[in-house]
Amino acid sequence: MISDLKTFLNDIYDEEFGLLPTNTSIKPVHVANGLGRALVGRVYDSDALAQFLRRSILNQTKRVQEERNPNSMILETYGDAFMGRESQIVDRDALSTLRNLAEGVLATDKAVFGEAARSSYTLSTETLLTPDLSDQHCGTFLAGLLTAGRSGDAATHIRALLSTSDDPWSTLAMPMMQFAQPRAVGSAVTYGAARPYAALDTDSGGDLTSPTLARLRVSFDRLARFERSGGSKLNSLRRMVMFSCFAIHVHLTARFSEAFDGAPRPPVLIDMFDGSRASLRNASRASLRAAGDVLEALVSRRIRERISGQVDEIGVEQMILNLPEKVQVRVRQGFEAYRDDDQVSDMEALSEALWQVATEERSHPVGFLTELGRRAGYLTPWAVTGRGGRLQKRYGITTEFLETLVAATVEPGQPLDFPEFLDELRTNYGIVAGQRSDDQIVRCNNLAAKPFGTPTSVTEEDLRLNVEALRRAVLEAGYAKAYADGQTVITTDPESLAVL
Repeated sequence: MISDLKTFLNDIYDEEFGLLPTNTSIKPVHVANGLGRALVGRVYDSDALAQFLRRSILNQTKRVQEERNPNSMILETYGDAFMGRESQIVDRDALSTLRNLAEGVLATDKAVFGEAARSSYTLSTETLLTPDLSDQHCGTFLAGLLTAGRSGDAATHIRALLSTSDDPWSTLAMPMMQFAQPRAVGSAVTYGAARPYAALDTDSGGDLTSPTLARLRVSFDRLARFERSGGSKLNSLRRMVMFSCFAIHVHLTARFSEAFDGAPRPPVLIDMFDGSRASLRNASRASLRAAGDVLEALVSRRIRERISGQVDEIGVEQMILNLPEKVQVRVRQGFEAYRDDDQVSDMEALSEALWQVATEERSHPVGFLTELGRRAGYLTPWAVTGRGGRLQKRYGITTEFLETLVAATVEPGQPLDFPEFLDELRTNYGIVAGQRSDDQIVRCNNLAAKPFGTPTSVTEEDLRLNVEALRRAVLEAGYAKAYADGQTVITTDPESLAVL
């Protein structure tokens, strides 16, 4: 019997995805916090820092900011952190300046509130890890991915980065972190989710059995090897987190095709023209819409599997009567609406009604994907102005995200020809740009090049120009070299190309 739709749906999400795609306010800092927490196995009760950063709190009733943690409270409670050797007087203007600077650096995603349990800071060191669960098990899933079979280069690299505090972000937090206390939270496998995630199973050699997750694991470790060779600690963490967000997107949209033979997997059609080419813009938007469609199709099928035994035993009517009163009417209305379609069985109508009502309360997973992608930088407005810009998105690519993709795809010291690079993007992440071999994929919205939903219209000219724009973008980013014979080579070590 379904006693609570939220719990019922969350159980399906956890079992199918290893995370809960329900939080439409999710941000990269939440993912970073959850991943770091699961890898390190500790959090810090840093209420002092949260209060220091969050001076004002929004009064939801009056819709105004109210000062909750003024300088006077900070000095009264934590004054020892600011006392100098020669004077016990604190310059309050200087304190305000310090607080504003710290907030701008450590609370860039506006995910800090008055207590650590609801806050995720801009992550630079393990002492900034908090008990905030806003990542919705994403960190647990990612940590499991990076440690399945054995801890890979990415897990080792992230732990090493978090073990040091000799950076500007950590220095800003240091005065208030003396009041924080560490607390163990358990292992990466059990923290957050109620049970280990089956899709992270490994074979006898310790390799992941899921093809998609196995490729993502290799990409994570390749990116870590690139980052380990040099560069800024903070930039390295940012790129690892950006790729983590994208890996979640790839995992969710590929899951249907792995769970059921012949099920579609929509491509990630990147638009290199900032929405200025209408057919390309619309096709990219259509590929994102298809991502929502496969999520819905997968979860609807899992709902049918869960309720089929009960329906056979007690019937649809009794199933509805056994639901909590607050959802009975809406489920019945949805069931009757779907049942009017002669092509839909009672089982299908009930499962669709349950899905519809459940997502009204918990949000559709595509909202989770859209918000995470928007904030991580690989989803951009479908249109530059008006309602479409706010509510509809398409796949785009920033310079930093492109650099991250190159580093995750091209092994250091092993350059790829540009066509090979494009093939790797499609194989590893489902990314397509518009090669001739992509035409049917784009029009069918399916990497298997078989029709899925309404066919997508896009001009071949726009697709080819899109490929060329991507080639130029990699050249401009400094990760490629073009030769007179038309060959373009992609590498993470441009200096090595001098010997080719």
